[in-house]
Amino acid sequence: MNFAPDTRFCLPTSLTRRSNDYFRPTGRDWRCLRRCRHLGPAGRHVRRVCGAGSPTPEIGTRGITARSAGDWAHTPFGRRRQKRAIMKATGREIINGAAWVAVETWGRHLALFAVFVILARHLSPEAFGLAALAMVMPTIVAVPVTRGIPEALIQRPDVESIHFDSAFWLLAVTGSVLSGLVWAFAGVVAAAFGEPVLKDLVRWTSVVIVLQALAAVPAAILKRQLHFRLFALRTLAGTVVGGTIGISTAIAGYGMWSLVWMQVAKAAVETAFILLASAWRPRLRYSHARCRELFGFAGPLIGQSLWTFVNEEMPKVILGSFLGPYAVGVYALARRPLDLLCEAFLGPLTAVTMPAVARVQSEPAKIDAFFNSSIRVAAIAGFPAFLGFAAIAPVAVPFIFGPQWVSGVVAVQILMLLGLQRTIDNICALTILALGHSGLILKLNIAYTVLAMILLTAAVQVDLETTMAALLACNVLLLPVFLFLVHHIAHIDVLKPLTIFPRLAVAGLLMFAVVTAWLVAAPESTPQGFLIAGGIIGGAAVYVAAVIVLVRPDLLNARDMLLRLRRPA
Repeated sequence: MNFAPDTRFCLPTSLTRRSNDYFRPTGRDWRCLRRCRHLGPAGRHVRRVCGAGSPTPEIGTRGITARSAGDWAHTPFGRRRQKRAIMKATGREIINGAAWVAVETWGRHLALFAVFVILARHLSPEAFGLAALAMVMPTIVAVPVTRGIPEALIQRPDVESIHFDSAFWLLAVTGSVLSGLVWAFAGVVAAAFGEPVLKDLVRWTSVVIVLQALAAVPAAILKRQLHFRLFALRTLAGTVVGGTIGISTAIAGYGMWSLVWMQVAKAAVETAFILLASAWRPRLRYSHARCRELFGFAGPLIGQSLWTFVNEEMPKVILGSFLGPYAVGVYALARRPLDLLCEAFLGPLTAVTMPAVARVQSEPAKIDAFFNSSIRVAAIAGFPAFLGFAAIAPVAVPFIFGPQWVSGVVAVQILMLLGLQRTIDNICALTILALGHSGLILKLNIAYTVLAMILLTAAVQVDLETTMAALLACNVLLLPVFLFLVHHIAHIDVLKPLTIFPRLAVAGLLMFAVVTAWLVAAPESTPQGFLIAGGIIGGAAVYVAAVIVLVRPDLLNARDMLLRLRRPA
């Protein structure tokens, strides 16, 4: 991986930097340049197409020099060509980045899904609950090294190489210190949940923090340049190796330890892969001033990310404190389909939202157009995924994960409704981050924490399903406030893309009704696999037909958006 400090899309050096060479083109040279369809490398292309260039010191064997290309780019014709080249390069890199993100996301989650299915059939809900509780503290404590600084490196328009070097060493030292703290306080965590076995589990999971710290800056460079191919290969390698270790140790009878070792192995392989495969290497230098430049954006983002992870882990803590590891294990199962569907169907789009918006952050019209189209595309893909899985959950959950998980069916169905909200708030949050307004998300996370602690603590006194309903209510109650603040601060029309949701809801409910009728009407002797396949096929057919009738203009607009990204204006 090559580090490019400039945020423009891989323009040739001759178009982004002026050299000391000087060349005053003749009339024939200008005519040749006007016939040239590419900006660069200008000399080689002109010589190949129309024979421009002469064996003079100014032109030489390489054709037009950097200075001449720069002068040409300042002409009206050159500016038009340059604008088209930038737009074309931007669109192609966004599309290519989204494609590689899709490969990485779907490949990783297909592998994780297969691993989870095998582990669920060999492990009890209590084992999953203990492993989930062991990851709570490392997940929260790792936020200062995994969030904030990496996003600041992506978002900052002008970055020097010393920014990356300084950030790397800062995060490496911070990650080592945090890992040591988690190791030292593992006994306190075990005592808080009343599970002595958690002490050793937490100590093993503390290693993940320093491993993630070492990979944070190289991963940020890849995302900044939209080079997702290496990033995808790294994640897939870690998933395969970690999943193999987890499955083999679970079959061997190591129980909850197999889940912990899987997480540690996955993090180790991912970090080793990116450090060895990347062309970028940190140099032994550090500038506190450069790190302070990043903290202006990273500080609020670290705070909001910390609150986000606290909110994500809060249900586990509350369930573990009141209902025990079994309830935590069932909740972990219920979250698995939600997380998988969010990453598989929404992940490729949300992964390119921040770098794409950051590159056009000075053009509100383009940001608004991207936001509008992204929300609609996410909703079109999200409604059938979440409502469809909720419809087949009564049969799919025990069939896929085993009969011991049948108690999680209702929790799965409730959390699928939460996925519908993810089609909105994920893109909203990333758009705001790309525009530099990270403080807004921090305030909303704090409000959510207060609301969730009140509702979840009251609901957990009843049962697990009531707690899941309270979790859904917390998100739904804050969504209007979130949208209002996004509109007010970022000047984005957040209501325009929501006009598609009532029509998608009709299509989704028709699909849900058809799938439910199929499951109820099918004979009891029907194999479960056939029931699931029939429900998916029938539901998909109904949804596609309804969408074509109800939201056909939006489908055409989404297609046009992708086509515009692939060609210059």
